[in-house]
Amino acid sequence: MESFKKHHTLYANDSMEKRKVQMTGGSSYIITLPKEWVKRMNIRKNDLINITAQPDGTLIISPDSGKETDRRQMDLDISSGMNGDYLFRILVAAYIKGYSVINLHSRGVMEESARSVARQFSQNSVGLEIVEEGEKFMEIRDLLSPSEMPFERTIRRMHLLVKAMHMDAIEGLVKEDNALLNDSVERDIEVDRLYWLVAHQYNSALRSSETMLKMGITQESGVYYFIVAKTMERIGDHAVRIAKNAMKMGKRPSSAILKEIEAVSKQALSLFSDSVDSWLKKDMKAANATIEKTKKLAVRCEELNNMVMKEKGMNAIALSYITESIRRTGEYSGDISEMAINYLVR
Repeated sequence: MESFKKHHTLYANDSMEKRKVQMTGGSSYIITLPKEWVKRMNIRKNDLINITAQPDGTLIISPDSGKETDRRQMDLDISSGMNGDYLFRILVAAYIKGYSVINLHSRGVMEESARSVARQFSQNSVGLEIVEEGEKFMEIRDLLSPSEMPFERTIRRMHLLVKAMHMDAIEGLVKEDNALLNDSVERDIEVDRLYWLVAHQYNSALRSSETMLKMGITQESGVYYFIVAKTMERIGDHAVRIAKNAMKMGKRPSSAILKEIEAVSKQALSLFSDSVDSWLKKDMKAANATIEKTKKLAVRCEELNNMVMKEKGMNAIALSYITESIRRTGEYSGDISEMAINYLVR
């Protein structure tokens, strides 16, 4: 854990330095590299470094990938024992932060509960495998090449998963089908693991121009993909909330309310699909049209909420939460469209 904190602090305390541009040989411009950065990256005399020009005029300087310095490693000492949920959160955070190798070690025999958490974590993450294991240690390593899972493919997959979750949650509500509702909730981990992958690749790309080139992204586009993925993960969370609130229903709502919920849900999902499509196609006009349509959805959700408040007891509360999640799905879709416009206006 100490090595994790130390490595993290090195990056957290980085600050911008100003250095004078000098000329050598009458035609070459040079600047010196920060000594601490050179030592931290283990760069030696005559080593190669990568210099990548960005569209905004900035330069990214990184060690040559041949030295594999972009494969960041975290060592985590769990000798004192650690709550399973806490350990899982640390592992997820390390993966999202861009660590490609995570070493768990213990001074004594590692507890089986910790091994179980590590296995669950590797199974729930894209590309991670436990490559080595002993009585006192486990090594988890990222085996996925960034070019094998580009951002666009991940975004498309997330869209299909989230949309299916939402549709199943609404269908489960209408048909009083708990199997559909439970399935919608359980698939949330599939969306989470894809979001973790985007976050992991984004943070890895920030530290390696080679990774950035393999993925065909820039710093600017990378951050937008990251935010879009996070927004889609939140839409998935609202699909789960719809399903969980549907399970709390005491009795079947009126047919009029169910029919309106289906209609409003369909409208929200249409906005969601349009927003993702406008982002992937980089279509500014389509993105703007989607944002305008979110206003109509908000009005309709308000009318639906007035309807459900006429129900009694727990039904009124659960249906109100379901209406709110449908509204939030539309709002997040508008956010994705806004990001498309923000990205395209340069």
